[in-house]
Amino acid sequence: MKTHEARIRRLLASMARRREDAFLCVRMSNIRYLTGFTGSDAVLALSEAGVFLVTDGRYTEQARAEVSAAEVVISDRKWREASRLIRRMRPGRVGFESRWLSVEQYQAVSRGWESRWAASPDLVEALRMRKDPGEMRLMESSAIIASGALLAALSRGVHGRTESDLAADIEAGMKHLGAGEPSFRTIVASGPRSSMPHAEPADVPIDPTGPLVLDFGARFRGYCSDETVTLMPPRPARPIRRIFDAVRKAQEAGIAAAGPGVPCREVDRRVRESLDRSGYLKYFVHSTGHGVGLDVHERPTLSPRSRDRLAEGMVVTVEPGVYIPGVGGVRLEDTVCVGASSASRVTFLPKTLSSLL
Repeated sequence: MKTHEARIRRLLASMARRREDAFLCVRMSNIRYLTGFTGSDAVLALSEAGVFLVTDGRYTEQARAEVSAAEVVISDRKWREASRLIRRMRPGRVGFESRWLSVEQYQAVSRGWESRWAASPDLVEALRMRKDPGEMRLMESSAIIASGALLAALSRGVHGRTESDLAADIEAGMKHLGAGEPSFRTIVASGPRSSMPHAEPADVPIDPTGPLVLDFGARFRGYCSDETVTLMPPRPARPIRRIFDAVRKAQEAGIAAAGPGVPCREVDRRVRESLDRSGYLKYFVHSTGHGVGLDVHERPTLSPRSRDRLAEGMVVTVEPGVYIPGVGGVRLEDTVCVGASSASRVTFLPKTLSSLL
C-alpha cells in the first residue's frame, strides 16, 4: 500500500475508535502528511465513503500531480464545498481539528448541524509522532544541510561581524546546500544578549567575550532539523564556563534517559534534577524538548505536563538551557531518534566547550 493511502487508513482506524464517521483536516502540515500536497491552501474531508482534497484554481495542476490518495476538488468556496462533501457522506459524527479551525470557519462548515461535530484536536498529530524510514532520511538530510551551512559560515570567522549578518549567512548557506528554507528564523545571540532564549539577531557586533548561542535548522523536502550550539572564547569567564558544564551534564542526562516506553515527563525530570544539583534550575525557563518533523515544533513535548510516552520512531529535541540576565545564557540542543532500546542523535555537532571555535 502506498505511503499516503496507508496513513489515511490509519487515520480512518483512529476515527473509528472515536466513533467518528467523517473528519475535516485543515492544518496544512497534516494535509501534506496524509496526501503529499505541498500547496498552502486546502482542506481535506474524509470518511470510509471517500477522501476529498478541496483547493482552489491556483493549485489545480499541482494538486492533481501530487495527490493520488484523495480525489481533488477545485472550488473557490472551499468551506461551502467541504461542508457539502461531508454532508453527502451522511455521517452521524464529524471530527474536526479544533486547534486549527477558526470560529468563523467552523460556523461556515457546520451551520445547521452543529450537534454532529466533535472536536478532535490532535488526531493526525498522534499519527505523525512516529516517523517512518523515509521521513527519517529526510530529517537526517536536513540536519546535514543545516550543520554544513553553520560550519561554512563559521569558517569565514565571526569577529567583527554582526549577529544579523551571521544569521543571514547561515540561512543563505542552507539554501545553497539544498534546503527549501530554514526551519525557523535563525537565532544568533552573543554576550549578555544570550540570556534571551529566543533573541532576534541584532545589527550589533558579536561579543568576542562570549557566549554565542546559535539555534538553527533547515527544512528539506518539508522535513525540519533543529539544533543549538553555544560557542565560547578560548578562556571563558568562570561563571559562564560553570553554566556551560551544568547545561552539558543536564543534556547528557536527558538523552541517556530517553528510550521506548519512557514517559516524556521523565526525560524532563532528569534534566531538571541535573540542573538543580548544579544550582541553576531556577534559570531554566522552558521545557526540555519537543517533537520535530514536518513542523519544527510538534508532538510529543518533553515537559512536566506531558502525558505522552516515547516510542520507537519518535524524534524529539533535548535542549536544556540556563539564562541569567546581565550575565548570559547557554543552550545545547540535539535532535534525537528513539530506537529499539535507546535514543541516538540525528544532529551531530559536538556539544563540548569551545568545540567549534
